[in-house]
Amino acid sequence: MLLYILRHGKAGTREEWHGDDAARPLTDEGKQRTQAVLEALRDKKKLEVEAIWTSPLVRARQTAEIAGQVLGVQVSTLGALACGATLASLQAALRKKAPLPESVMLVGHEPDCGALIGELAGDPQGDYTLKKAGIAALKGRFETGGMVLKWKLAPKDVIED
Repeated sequence: MLLYILRHGKAGTREEWHGDDAARPLTDEGKQRTQAVLEALRDKKKLEVEAIWTSPLVRARQTAEIAGQVLGVQVSTLGALACGATLASLQAALRKKAPLPESVMLVGHEPDCGALIGELAGDPQGDYTLKKAGIAALKGRFETGGMVLKWKLAPKDVIED
């Protein structure tokens, strides 16, 4: 399996947002930067994605929709990707989606994304934190220590600000 883990783009701050945190949207800058990152990676042929699964939170859903538009892939919501996602909860949710596509993008939140990368790569104590609109690619089996980290990129690694 080829797995991409994408952290949502820049959202409005909690201090400025007065609604439910789950409804906090991406900023215009966050939308533009996310699109630029995904377009650059697509153009460099670094993304092969058959399915995109996202957290139900608005900022992640908006990020996933941008990815879906850029890559021409349908987006589905996966409740297990909401804040607090763990490898065990994702494994349980993905068992219901079997058989899994060969290449999947998961869109979520920190610290979940970094922890998931570390656990899949067999280095749960490592720091694999993703910046907003940051992305990592892993290959292997979706189990503890079953994947190899191919690359991990911050937006600044992909685009110029």
